[in-house]
Amino acid sequence: MKVLLFDPFAGASGDMTIGCLLDLGADPSAVRDAIESLGCKLEISKEQKSHILATRARVTSDKRYQSFDEALSLLENASLEPLARDRALKIIDTLANAESTVHGVPKEEARFHEIGALDALADIAGSCVALHSLDVEKVFSLPISVGGGNVASAHGLLPVPGPATLEILRAHRIPWKGGPVDQELLTPTGAAIFANFVDRFLDSYPAIQAEYVGYGAGSKDFHVPNALRGVIGPLKEHHLTPDRVVQLETNVDDVTGEILGNLIDLLMEAGALDASIVPVVMKKGRPGNVIMAIARQDDVDLLSRLIMKETGTLGIRVFPSVHRYVAERVERTVKVEINGADYQASVKVSRLGNTVLNVKPEFDDCKDIAAETGLPLRAVIKKVEEEARKVQD
Repeated sequence: MKVLLFDPFAGASGDMTIGCLLDLGADPSAVRDAIESLGCKLEISKEQKSHILATRARVTSDKRYQSFDEALSLLENASLEPLARDRALKIIDTLANAESTVHGVPKEEARFHEIGALDALADIAGSCVALHSLDVEKVFSLPISVGGGNVASAHGLLPVPGPATLEILRAHRIPWKGGPVDQELLTPTGAAIFANFVDRFLDSYPAIQAEYVGYGAGSKDFHVPNALRGVIGPLKEHHLTPDRVVQLETNVDDVTGEILGNLIDLLMEAGALDASIVPVVMKKGRPGNVIMAIARQDDVDLLSRLIMKETGTLGIRVFPSVHRYVAERVERTVKVEINGADYQASVKVSRLGNTVLNVKPEFDDCKDIAAETGLPLRAVIKKVEEEARKVQD
């Protein structure tokens, strides 16, 4: 699988992203057309950043946009491929949601005081076109360095990361860290781009074979290279993506099977990644159950309260930073023909590299098809799985 891996050790902004992608081989003509269609100019040059040669993408304009609707209209009429345009629209939506939350106004009324320069919108469009031209299958990233200190704004000095940037990091669960300098390294535009570009954030470099390495230069100079680094190449065959989760666990001996079954449904609906009940023998030979759930760190409090509320248990054991490896998983829709009629069902496909590990049809979809056609449920599940495997082959 060909992937793009970002290493934002000095943060990220719109122009740094464009520069990095151009340095990796993105189509400069397509990027220029997109930026100029928004009424901006693009200057591409090479600059030394702490003795590292990087591509500088300087987008300039003396115009601004003020509203969410105006930004949408400008992007809709820009020279972008449909996929690149859709991604750009999602990025501006992310920015609007952040401004809406920070200022407490509806999204449509949000004013882009800090990010409303037209060149920032062109940065978004140019980045989307650049990524699209690279034709990578997945985008990964290491945690983003945000800098430190304070940043000047229309509302005075604000701490780094700025409010809009921090809201995007929070809303999209993006891992970040302070430093390595006391200046703003991650802009709201950069955060919104990463929120919509990156499929998964990693703690460290995966097993990747680097075919291309690119650097996108920032506008300032620090004691560290002010550049966004990117790597393109195939992941090692049968690569498993590293991940971190939290494991919750508690013992109960006086809860009925109906309550436990309902608890599993409630935990999954509340955001648990997995939940299970294991029967055990407890002290004095009493039968009991161990309730186990796997979750993200942000969901621990909610899920712990839910378990205690539903079961009456007095304590939850929490095993933090449990490392796991996960296979690539995608959800697809397949079409099956039964008795001359077409039906659609969702399937979950898991892979290790090019090897299909499992194809699991969605139970409720198969159940509905079985009820409508009169076929046995097991026959429908088998047929959906067979059709899904044909698509994978």
